[in-house]
Amino acid sequence: MGTSMNLQHLDALTQHIAVSTTLDDLEGLCRTECARLGFHTFVYALRVPTHFAEARVIMLDGYPPGWVKRYFEAAHFEADPVMAHCTNHIIPLRWSDLSLEAGSHAERVMREAATFGLRDGVTMPVHSPRGELGILSFALDAPPEEARAVCGRAIPYVHLLASHVHEAVRRLSGLLCSDVNGPALSAREIECLRWAADGKTSSEIAQLLGLSESTINFHLNNTVRKLEVVNRQQAVAKATLQGLIQPLPF
Repeated sequence: MGTSMNLQHLDALTQHIAVSTTLDDLEGLCRTECARLGFHTFVYALRVPTHFAEARVIMLDGYPPGWVKRYFEAAHFEADPVMAHCTNHIIPLRWSDLSLEAGSHAERVMREAATFGLRDGVTMPVHSPRGELGILSFALDAPPEEARAVCGRAIPYVHLLASHVHEAVRRLSGLLCSDVNGPALSAREIECLRWAADGKTSSEIAQLLGLSESTINFHLNNTVRKLEVVNRQQAVAKATLQGLIQPLPF
């Protein structure tokens, strides 16, 4: 149950994660680290947006039997305060730091989780350029003071570990390949989509770029074809969802 964070161990672990060949191998590494850090259970979940109304979920499930099934059947994700934190933040969360209103849906979610042995834990969100959200959680069933101490010592370690697990899951699930082999939009097509996302018409985009309106329509029609959608509005939505267009950095 030690929590030593020596650099030699950390370097060896991240190398093992980087060369893991299956999700089962990666799950085994996480399970070992879970115990080493003093936790009892863990989960890693990767939410991959496929549409705005649905997502694909990839999991390394080391949680108590029955909890994940119950979580989805009861739609606890709609009120889960840990999920809310991960959606809106990029820093780790110690569950005991949550401020929950007594009797609220969020408080009931955490209370039910505790009945499965998930009394306290640490969660780290990882946000990807393509819109994926990865969540790595370690949890334990222990008295409050002991649990808080374990979580406090582990936070910096979980913070770093989450990025390596996230990248490995993306690699093993083929998501890194989709980054390379996804729709090959040209620089001009991306530029036109950005302006379309800002509500500009083809005529307005043509004036902004010093091109003809027919040329703008040609580029936008290409994005519709490449993204396999039916119109430019859906092309903008899908390109945004997949991280193909983003606001200019400067």
